[in-house]
Amino acid sequence: MIKHTFLDAHLVGRGLLTESQLVQARVQQHKLKSSLPVTLLKLGWIDLMTFEELLDVKDSVR
Repeated sequence: MIKHTFLDAHLVGRGLLTESQLVQARVQQHKLKSSLPVTLLKLGWIDLMTFEELLDVKDSVR
């Protein structure tokens, strides 16, 4: 069973990623040793505006 973070739920809930894409992104995140927003940007799956939004979401949860 996969434990989802608030950011994961935000990405899937807003339709930015599917569950399958989220799993693939988490694998790449582990390989790249970076945060999920940075990984998604490097993969080209999000644009800079979405990247900024994800950083805001991530910071608001802390």
